Amino acid sequence: RQRQMCIRDSYSMGEIAYRSRISTFLYLVIFAIVIGFTPFYSEYQNFVTVIGVLLLTGSILRGVSAWNFTRYFSNYPKPWMLVNGIGLLTQAAAWGVLSIMSIEYYGWQWTTMVICLSSAAFSAGAVVTVSTSFSLITMYLLLMFAPTLTVTLINGTEESLIAAFLFSTYFVFLLSAAKNLNKQYWEALENTLLLKRRARELETKNRELESFTYSVSHDLRQPLRSIDGFSKLIMEDAGLKLDDKEREYLQRTRSAAQKMGYLIDDLLQLCSVSRAGYKAQNVDLSGMVESNIEKLRQLDPGRELEVEIEPNVKATGDQSLLDIAMSNLVENAWKYSSKKPHAKIRFATQQQNGRVVYYIKDNGVGFDTRYINKLFGPFQRLHTGDEYPGTGIGLATVHRIIDRHGGKIWANAKVGRGATFYFTITNEIH
Repeated sequence: RQRQMCIRDSYSMGEIAYRSRISTFLYLVIFAIVIGFTPFYSEYQNFVTVIGVLLLTGSILRGVSAWNFTRYFSNYPKPWMLVNGIGLLTQAAAWGVLSIMSIEYYGWQWTTMVICLSSAAFSAGAVVTVSTSFSLITMYLLLMFAPTLTVTLINGTEESLIAAFLFSTYFVFLLSAAKNLNKQYWEALENTLLLKRRARELETKNRELESFTYSVSHDLRQPLRSIDGFSKLIMEDAGLKLDDKEREYLQRTRSAAQKMGYLIDDLLQLCSVSRAGYKAQNVDLSGMVESNIEKLRQLDPGRELEVEIEPNVKATGDQSLLDIAMSNLVENAWKYSSKKPHAKIRFATQQQNGRVVYYIKDNGVGFDTRYINKLFGPFQRLHTGDEYPGTGIGLATVHRIIDRHGGKIWANAKVGRGATFYFTITNEIH
């Protein structure tokens, strides 16, 4: 609890420090203008000197604390607020006394008006700057306005009473605004810190889950190899000693082990996509599609397939990640069009709302779009493994890669008439 309060205080003090940087020395600027263009200094030399020293002291305290908050004071928010608050209140008190002397010496001439208008502007700025501390802003406003209100009421002239009314109205307005700002600020700060804490917790859980998945998948590989390897040795060594049923059981054991091996490989790839680094460069997507098609042709050289690839399709992104994505999309199109006598695969681009959309289209089995929400989830399949073998992780991997590139992926299909997978790439790294 104390640590959370310290973080919250440090965050809010950092906001005050940032806002204070510009206004810190404006008091000195306005003071120099007033003194430089009026006989104030020659008439009240000692008094003006004291006011100047107080304003300079307050400005130095605020300036040093504001500009060096991150470097020296971020871990000590309360001492910092004390230093900054003393500086702010010193400036307010000095300016309040200066307003009294201006009214006494000049009446309601332009010098007094400049000082009073400056008081109003300084106070409005202070309300915004120090909205995190309602007690501090209340003391500031009292030191700035109480002296002027007192003098104007004592004078009792018509001009003084009008000024007193205006100042008292403005004082109440600023106090009310400060209270509202203070409430809104702390509510917004609490929500911001809560969101950041939830984001950190979610990020930690995701890392732990990915690490767990990676470790489990990696550790499962060796026993699966053993199961597959020893099953194969039994089949080879036993030979004719095994009947058909026993050989079928061993073959099923090998097939299950191999299938699980493929699943583990896909899981490792899915995890590696999130853990991998990102290096943006110019990527030839057309070349990637062509290369993956050639690899598949080598595995099934007798298959008839019409392939259309739009030439020179480029994108900016991580080459290794995009190669994984294109490989999965091409393999999907190849697999699900395998039972078509005249299979077709097309890779091209189109313009939608002023952006480039890439797509891979096939004329294969397609799918029912009622279940499209399952399409990009891990282990989600819209066809059985007997019809089309697979692990159900490929499209989840593609989705994660496109998401890391700041893009979107979606699909359109009809049962028996093929599917089209669309995606965008914006190179906004996630």
